[in-house]
Amino acid sequence: MNFVPKMNRRSFVIGAAAAGGGLALNVPFGMDAAQAETAAAEQGIWVSVKPDDTVGIRIVRAEMGQGSQTGLAQLIAEELDCDWSKVVAEYPSPTENLKRKRAWGNYNSSGSRAIRESNQYVREGGAAARMMLIQAAANEWKVPASECSAANSIITHGPSGRKVSFGKVADAAAKLPVPEKPKLKDPKDWKIAGKPLKRLDTPDKLTGKQMYSIDTKVPGMLNAAIKDCPVFGGKLKSFDAAKVEKMPGVKKVVKVDDKAVAVVADTWWHAKKALEALPIEWDLGPNAKVSSESIAKWLEEGLTAETKLVGNKAGDAQSAIAGAAKKVEAVYAWPYQNHACMEPMNATVRYTPEKCEVWTSTQNGEAALAAAIAASGLPAEKHEIHRILLGTGFGRRTRNEYVTEAVLIAKQMPGTPIKLLKSREEDMTNGACASPANRSWPMPDRPP
Repeated sequence: MNFVPKMNRRSFVIGAAAAGGGLALNVPFGMDAAQAETAAAEQGIWVSVKPDDTVGIRIVRAEMGQGSQTGLAQLIAEELDCDWSKVVAEYPSPTENLKRKRAWGNYNSSGSRAIRESNQYVREGGAAARMMLIQAAANEWKVPASECSAANSIITHGPSGRKVSFGKVADAAAKLPVPEKPKLKDPKDWKIAGKPLKRLDTPDKLTGKQMYSIDTKVPGMLNAAIKDCPVFGGKLKSFDAAKVEKMPGVKKVVKVDDKAVAVVADTWWHAKKALEALPIEWDLGPNAKVSSESIAKWLEEGLTAETKLVGNKAGDAQSAIAGAAKKVEAVYAWPYQNHACMEPMNATVRYTPEKCEVWTSTQNGEAALAAAIAASGLPAEKHEIHRILLGTGFGRRTRNEYVTEAVLIAKQMPGTPIKLLKSREEDMTNGACASPANRSWPMPDRPP
């Protein structure tokens, strides 16, 4: 994967980073299937210590500013007893996760659950890796592992004082069986986890090196702007492509499933301007008359409905209110709010009958993979999701309709990379949050 740099500072830094970093595991594009097969030896699935003592820590939950990348790495590093300054983040791809029978488990990051749901098993992964490294050193020294300890990426044999770095025994450790029930530290003894350390993502963000999905550039890439039916449940009736096909930069006007139309052009601005000029006729469907007022009325009726859903019931509130000596009434209401991310929804897709590649920012890599599979019609193993750092999420990026749409557009121009970028207006109009249908297949909270 290469990028075409332009002569401005940010693009120059991004292009230089891509050219210099290649497909290294610590760049934010992640670890695809080919990389995983040739990656450095791993000590369990969560840790990969390199000969130079670099500690690759695998992160499958999404970083979108909330700090989960650093927080999860701290938990693993704590149990591993490694040098925090040597830690780099690695991102196993969802396809690789499937190939390994979902070894890394749930990729979903929503509802502030990234650390809550996974802290136990990622800590166990760090502890298991530490035990493997210690055992490898003990085997080399021909001493009991119980006489050895690890701290700051150094293993020490207590009686003799001999020392060795993690990197020196990493390959040997990778050949050992992974302990099933490693003992975890008492949190009162933590030195890394939960402590105010330097975040892993801060330097690149400060220097402009950080890549987001919107920064993706692939050789030969074209750009797409899209317009969905402005009413949920509505459909696309017709459009007159001939009216815009000769506008500057326009390459193709395409129907996207039964509810959207997109313009593909050499630049996104050309695509956007042509889309604005495109005559479109919509079938607004059953929700055409829905308004803020009708939604407010529907919600108000729900408060007193006999079939209302009560999430938490303690006592008999209705009886208490009916028998109260004094009643104070107040009505509080607030309209639906858009999950307005700083980075608009976007995805870049290169589709061929042999492979479908997606570069995008998503709160659930597995759901993005599922969306791509459904749209492309190709088997799961013919997909690669390059998960890139999110420009915020708020739950909006658990809904991967932008991945679906990008794949459907790219399918109509096989071999040509297409970057779909939703305009702010389009994002606000169709800014629904996640629904069960967009959450991929059922996923447990920890690996099976």
